[in-house]
Amino acid sequence: MMNKHPFKIDEDGLIEFTQRLIQTPSLSMQEEDAANLTAKKMREIGFDEVAMDPIHNVVGHIYGDDPEPELIFNGHMDHVPPGDMPAPYSGRITGGSKYGVKGRVIEGRGACDMKGALASMIYGVKALKDSGVRLNKTFVMTAVAREEMAMGEGILRLLERGGLKGKMAVSGEATRLQTHLGHRGKLEFTVRVKGKTAHASNPSRGINAVYKMCDFIKDMRKHYELPSHPMLGDCTFTVIDIVSGPGRLGPITPDWCEIALDRRYLPEETAASVQKEIEALIVERRKKDPDFNATVEMVKDFPPLYCSEEERIVAIIRKAREAVLGDRGKFSVWKFGVDGTFIQRAGIPCAGFGPGDERFAHTPEDHIPIVDLISSCEVYAEIIRRACCS
Repeated sequence: MMNKHPFKIDEDGLIEFTQRLIQTPSLSMQEEDAANLTAKKMREIGFDEVAMDPIHNVVGHIYGDDPEPELIFNGHMDHVPPGDMPAPYSGRITGGSKYGVKGRVIEGRGACDMKGALASMIYGVKALKDSGVRLNKTFVMTAVAREEMAMGEGILRLLERGGLKGKMAVSGEATRLQTHLGHRGKLEFTVRVKGKTAHASNPSRGINAVYKMCDFIKDMRKHYELPSHPMLGDCTFTVIDIVSGPGRLGPITPDWCEIALDRRYLPEETAASVQKEIEALIVERRKKDPDFNATVEMVKDFPPLYCSEEERIVAIIRKAREAVLGDRGKFSVWKFGVDGTFIQRAGIPCAGFGPGDERFAHTPEDHIPIVDLISSCEVYAEIIRRACCS
């Protein structure tokens, strides 16, 4: 399908700005420089209003005839530590063949997750404004801080204290230019087993908490049945940490052992219902072993996201994609969690569309294909036009 409203993308400006964002380190809680760079660019291209809050969230408005916000674009500026990534802040342009990608890519920490998308969203607005299109409805763009901390601190501040409103939203996290409808939620629990110390030379006089924990983990792996979702997929659990004490400074059997348990969950579940399942497994283990004594505590809850295929924003994304790329693409979901879940929970339907492949997020191969960058930029402009010009 031919796009009836073609937008001229400032490709050189888009590529250069993406490089500058990558070249600006912005670890969580260290986003000020990236926020200043983002806010400056948004003002340059003609956002009607650009504001920054105390934790360096950046919010831009383009006002339509109706001042009530219609559409929100959401992205984040922070990135995870570079780890062993070579030249993490280079923003270097190179061939994509080593990543299995045709054409050129931009390398660097945060390229895929998600500075490329941020730049693309901003330059999508530029393309729209350069085309002379006038908005009837108000558009809002959010570039938030502290997303990688996986607690939603940045976006929740905007939703709960910053007055962020809208009728629909797009998360720009990497989707390979497909439409994403959500992701599983993430719960993290601390399971603590209690034992009894004894001299390591005579361990039978104690209760080794590590051994008891091993028995519990075996029970979970054998007996814990998990639900599945036709779109979001199977739920999972995994142990992501284990510690015990008093420790190895003395020859003593441990009288406590803790695990951090990661459990992915579905919209029809709740944190409370999942915790009850784990508590039930503890009860069953105690029936088998009267010396087993354990507790469970929830320490993190990153909610699931599921945006119905019937929502207007889903139709807008798919029609915009068809207008630009020739077809409506496929539905999919993220493996990881995105801030869109908090937007959806606030009553604003949120679906995903973005450049890049999430498989490369948080890895030494972090990159963004330039062809994706440009294509997503044009799709973003078309999404805004379809949502805010009718």
